[in-house]
Amino acid sequence: MNEADPYITRLIEVARAYYLDNRTQAEIARSLGISRSLVSRHLTAARKMGIVEIRIIAPEESTSIIGQALQQRFPHLKAVVVAPTFSDDPESLRAMISRFAANYLMGILEPGHKLSLGCGRTLRAMVEALQNKTLPDILVVQAMGNIGHEAHRIDYNEIARHAADSLGGQVVYVSAPAILGEGSGKATDLVAANPTLSYALALARQADVYVVGIGSMESDQLYVRSGLIKQSELDDLRARAVGDICGRFFDIEGREQASAFTSRIVGIELDDLRGAAYAIGVAGGVDKVAPLLGALRGGFINVLISDERTIQKMLELDDL
Repeated sequence: MNEADPYITRLIEVARAYYLDNRTQAEIARSLGISRSLVSRHLTAARKMGIVEIRIIAPEESTSIIGQALQQRFPHLKAVVVAPTFSDDPESLRAMISRFAANYLMGILEPGHKLSLGCGRTLRAMVEALQNKTLPDILVVQAMGNIGHEAHRIDYNEIARHAADSLGGQVVYVSAPAILGEGSGKATDLVAANPTLSYALALARQADVYVVGIGSMESDQLYVRSGLIKQSELDDLRARAVGDICGRFFDIEGREQASAFTSRIVGIELDDLRGAAYAIGVAGGVDKVAPLLGALRGGFINVLISDERTIQKMLELDDL
């Protein structure tokens, strides 16, 4: 019969107390009736004997690899910013991605730029993470109209205003519903009849930098919840589309899919993004994998900011 070695047992006891129970060396010394220096020697011995293995996770190593892999698949990408995935919790994931997005945006914005912002929870978190830095002659404009009080927590006006305040710039609102109600006529007619709205939307369509969220058919019901479209109008798209950018829906191959409300959208078009210096897509999570892949295949974004797990799943989906 093998008997436990008292010395090894003591090393395990000390290591467990220190590394798993988060007790200090002084606390361990008092509880075991030994000196603090002996506790320190026990911990050193435990590491040398392999009882304790210390691993340092360096996210930049793995994230760099998958970021490069995605750029090789899609050469039009100017950058892939990969946030490490430490948690599957949506709020934690959103907070991580938004911080990386805020840092990237601050690095590319220049005086005189026109910045057009879409909407979504991640974009809201991104603008909240922006550092206060005055950039001369920065203009921030909405990428589409607003969605009203039903979705106040991701109010499009508020996103643009917050960004302009942080950057010391001017904000231009697209003062209209994001999607006109059924029977309201075409958005083009409304824009043409309102000079202020026409001016704002023209600025949005000439932006130097776009930052947009990517909607998912799986989880995003914003337009329905806010009353801008009917559930039946969204259901009609489910068999064809995987996601949307500012109400413009597309399939997994990046082909735009017409909807019953396409002519009622007050906002930028997907072609505006294709011709932009920077069209930054910001999203993450399993429900965003197919929409992000469709956006890349369609060339709607030339910068992707997401998390490593989402991008890994995008690569796997692209292989199918």
